[in-house]
Amino acid sequence: MKKVIRIGSRESRLAVTQTGLIKEQIEAHFPDIRVEIVTMKTTGDRILDRSLEQIGGKGLFVKELDQALRDGRIDLSVHSLKDMPMDIPEDLPILAYSKREDPRDVLIYPKGQKDLILGGVIGTSSKRRRLQLERLYPDCTFQGIRGNVQTRLRKLEEEGFCATVLAAAGLKRLGMESCIGRYFSCEEVIPAAGQGILAVQARAGEYQELAKLLNDPQSEAAAKAERAFVKALDGGCTSPVAAYAEIRESQCQLTGLYWRESDESWFVEKISGRVGEASTLGEKLADEMEKKYGKESPSGKVWLAGAGPGDASLLTLKVKKCMDEADVIIYDALISAEILSLIPDGKEWIYVGKRSGHHCVRQEEINQILLGEAKAGKKVLRLKGGDPFVFGRGAEEAECLEAEGIPFEVIPGVTSALAVPAYAGIPVTHRDYASSFHVITGHAKQGKKMELPYEALAKLNGTLIFLMGITAMGEICQGLIQAGMDENTPAAVLEKGTTSKQRRLVSTLCTLEKDAKAFQVQTPAIILVGKVCTLAEKFDWVSDLPLWGTQILTTRPRQNSSRLSVKLRELGAQVIEMPSITTRSIWPNDSLGTTLESIRHKEGEQWLVFTSPIGVQTFWKQMQMLKMDVRKVFLPQVKVAAIGSGTARELEQFGVFADVVPETFCASALGEAIAKAASPESRIVLLRAKQGSEELIPPLKSAGLMVEDVPIYETVCELQGILKETIEKMQAQGEIDLVTFTSASTVRGFVQALPEVDTAKIQAVCIGEQTAAEAKKYGMQVQISKEASVASMVSKILELAEN
Repeated sequence: MKKVIRIGSRESRLAVTQTGLIKEQIEAHFPDIRVEIVTMKTTGDRILDRSLEQIGGKGLFVKELDQALRDGRIDLSVHSLKDMPMDIPEDLPILAYSKREDPRDVLIYPKGQKDLILGGVIGTSSKRRRLQLERLYPDCTFQGIRGNVQTRLRKLEEEGFCATVLAAAGLKRLGMESCIGRYFSCEEVIPAAGQGILAVQARAGEYQELAKLLNDPQSEAAAKAERAFVKALDGGCTSPVAAYAEIRESQCQLTGLYWRESDESWFVEKISGRVGEASTLGEKLADEMEKKYGKESPSGKVWLAGAGPGDASLLTLKVKKCMDEADVIIYDALISAEILSLIPDGKEWIYVGKRSGHHCVRQEEINQILLGEAKAGKKVLRLKGGDPFVFGRGAEEAECLEAEGIPFEVIPGVTSALAVPAYAGIPVTHRDYASSFHVITGHAKQGKKMELPYEALAKLNGTLIFLMGITAMGEICQGLIQAGMDENTPAAVLEKGTTSKQRRLVSTLCTLEKDAKAFQVQTPAIILVGKVCTLAEKFDWVSDLPLWGTQILTTRPRQNSSRLSVKLRELGAQVIEMPSITTRSIWPNDSLGTTLESIRHKEGEQWLVFTSPIGVQTFWKQMQMLKMDVRKVFLPQVKVAAIGSGTARELEQFGVFADVVPETFCASALGEAIAKAASPESRIVLLRAKQGSEELIPPLKSAGLMVEDVPIYETVCELQGILKETIEKMQAQGEIDLVTFTSASTVRGFVQALPEVDTAKIQAVCIGEQTAAEAKKYGMQVQISKEASVASMVSKILELAEN
């Protein structure tokens, strides 16, 4: 009976093919051995909505296989060496390095395209590739693209890229060499360390008989030189640091790419030496380049910023600016989902979950995280609830940064001590009631008794504000009474202040604890003591806002989300912006160029039809890129139609006034309106999304009109990382009252982005019958706005709130 060796592999076709090469070698040399391939999905395979550097961590493609080796579920594992971390565990050494396949990077074009289109979008999530290609193609832009080879090739065809970059080795092993459009020499684009080499891993001391069979000495020398260089510079498979070693007889020539994070500069140097000194060569080149180019690399910077008490409208302009500029956001539990939704895409998020009595990460660890991220050259936004220097331990973080020489700024935030009472209708000072206010912490150091100067506090003729004092409420009330304060002094508990879930309890000092238990007060909450508490009902201004207490999730495309959010916030709603789709211009767009050129050469009436404001914006940008003179397009015989008032207003911004805007803002109504207004056999050009509504075309064709559908942009599903998890939790707890949808694509994007959400519990407000029909497919409870406009959607939401 043959001995069975189980080799672990990732699930992709390429990984299995590569593992199959090792399998063939073993079975050909050892006839008494049968090899089984065991596949598994790794962390890097599962998370595809973020780049590897955004996911963070090491060993994203190997951890699961390593554990399977340790558990004895597999005997060997096979990896692309370039995907392995630089530190290999002692108990799982690399047994062998395969003969190297072509190490070069290559360009792949969409089908039918013969060369790179200048000004196009190149798909790559590798910072190493992007840095080097930016020098070769300064006119191109770069956009992330993740997934296995087949997934990336599909995205290349579907998502408007003019090219993508892959490793030649993988394509050749898959027999897909024919799709390669251009090879880059290893001098033009230095490959990742180990690119083209397979690594066979085993438990320490096992399967040594296979090492001689599988190992290629030249590949081993090259791999050790390249990986020593990258390791010495603290790089990894997600780092832009790169190296390529060329072995010629007994000599090794190593080329290294050094990256300086502070200014994103990069430099290339070479070194030569004997093959037997491969690792030493890598370390030596790294040391020389570090000394030459790394001296001016400063540390990063930290902003210690207050995010306010919860309402995103209270966020300062400076904090919003820092959100845009930061590389890393380190945030607490008190940062609301509404505020988190304002953070732009592409940021690294680190949750440190501090709340009184429940610390996800200890303060000492938070300090070290701040230091580590800043020393890596990153711009760090430390986002804290309220104000960072008001009982937020911001001073301790500042001390830590100052001691290590890390540049930092403190950005004040609106403190809950003032904002929460104001939202509850309580002024902390009033000339008839209190001429001072005093902010006191109600939280003692862990393991220590709280010691407050109750006698001094009881004598103050001002408002007392206790933060983080809910668990000590009884002690605080009794302490003040025993110190001589009148037990009938008005007191209040304000829960979740400035948010849509805000609650207020007004009582007296002697009854507050009992009343709070009946009220089932939850944190975060603050305690107020003083005569001003009696003014709460009189000054209760937030209850007059028609949408106060309503939490709304908006799913308009990212480019459109702000206008709706502003309107809803003005009416008192708490708004979480979660654009479930983003729009991407289809460029280059030869069909648009051909269509516009033909307008002046054709006789008879012609119509340009726009179905969204984004379509108008995209059309004008593409007109400029085509260098198309507006006078050659908007001729006397050309008429214009817009699906709704918002689209019509966008056209007016460019000096174009629509000839037709239907009374009902939907695709079928637009088609019917054009069919009535257009002359027989008119040419109708639809300038819209690639995934445009099917309801627009039938009325036009029924009227005998000539329809040309010209896609100018496409919608792409957009995932939101950590925000996604926050929203799933809020929806499960019933904290989201309404979700807005403006198109069928936003519904699909929402469901795809939040697969765990119970859609049957969603109260959806939709624009148009088609959007509503899509929402109903998923069992949502649907309300439809009368018109396809922000104003109409807001009116529908107000109507629901009144009822």
